Amino acid sequence: MARINFELNELQAFIAVADKSSFKAAAEALYLSQPALSRRIDRLEQALQVRLLERTTRSVRLTGEGVHFLQHAQAVVEELEAAMHGLGQRQQLRCGMLTIASIPSVAQQLLPEVLAAFARAHPQHRLRVLDENAQEVLACVLDGRADLGINFVGGEDPGIDFLPLLTERYLLVVRRDHPLASRSRVRLQELAGEKLVSVSPHSSNRLLLDHQLAALAERPQIYYEANHLSGVYGMVLAGMGPVIVPELSLTQAQRHMLVGIEISEPALSRTLGLIQRKGSHNSPLMQQLIDQLRRAFQQGQPQGVAD
Repeated sequence: MARINFELNELQAFIAVADKSSFKAAAEALYLSQPALSRRIDRLEQALQVRLLERTTRSVRLTGEGVHFLQHAQAVVEELEAAMHGLGQRQQLRCGMLTIASIPSVAQQLLPEVLAAFARAHPQHRLRVLDENAQEVLACVLDGRADLGINFVGGEDPGIDFLPLLTERYLLVVRRDHPLASRSRVRLQELAGEKLVSVSPHSSNRLLLDHQLAALAERPQIYYEANHLSGVYGMVLAGMGPVIVPELSLTQAQRHMLVGIEISEPALSRTLGLIQRKGSHNSPLMQQLIDQLRRAFQQGQPQGVAD
């Protein structure tokens, strides 16, 4: 095997001169002085023991050997650049941390299986979940604490890209001994006079519910509040009243004690989606995670929820 005794920067210098047909233009493109560029070309020609360029005071052109060698030099440099890019991607896949901010219902119901599969595929990569309320999830993405968010707010924010995943309905949830427990569907107007349990007025879910209730001539009243859904469900289980919640928040374990009833006229729903800072560039690793999340949302969509 012939010994290769020239350097990559000498190949790059030759390619630049061939492309520009000018030592001056090539030197400027490579941020070199013309003498430094000439020395690189001289060393390359000496190593190859052929003349690659014919130089006059007015022009530069390739010799026959130069034309032949140029094709191979370009291929070598392109292959090296591709190899370096591939190594960077492999390193990115092997290490680092991804942080996902998510509303609690998704963090509990849909996210764990996706992250478990992702962790098996990338055991060297660390994952962190920030399970927060909708406004905090949005704030985490906007200020860079999270690489990605799963939320139902943010689509109107000018600093956010929102990728819709599914539309989730709201249910009326009651204890199994409640008079409405045998119903499969209930109109919102039928709840007039009921004492509802709800999350606090600071919740985005509560804002949506208050907006819908305000349009009714006769409406149920919210009597009992808790900051988190765990406290709300505790009140419902204690018989204090029904609650209107997103379907994903009702777990399979809770369904043994509670009943979820479809709400109609009007139906209440929210759109869940992935949120990122506007213009974010996704690494190959992040794109893999996004693709897995999209598939999981399509496959794990709650029964009866419209696309």
